[in-house]
Amino acid sequence: MLRTIMAGVYNKILGDGRELCVTDRTAVSVRAEDGRYVNNTNVSAFISNLPIVGSDTRKFSTREASGSTSQAANVSEAIEMGSRALLVDEDVSAANFMSR
Repeated sequence: MLRTIMAGVYNKILGDGRELCVTDRTAVSVRAEDGRYVNNTNVSAFISNLPIVGSDTRKFSTREASGSTSQAANVSEAIEMGSRALLVDEDVSAANFMSR
């Protein structure tokens, strides 16, 4: 179902059945990405304290983000880029991020 919704942002060939699923063109799929690079991203809406001494969640940077910090960064970046719909698959999301 989520893949169909995600594909709804693209134009389809009229009459092939896929045109029945339409999604806001600004929709973005967000997930946890362990180990991703994050640079000066404001994740303070989701994370207030990090175990890294001196870390500022308003300008968070790391070479290897955890699942929850990477998902927070993905959501923040999607919102910053103007996304009006966030598509989330709980199977590939950070449980501790989703529970907040």
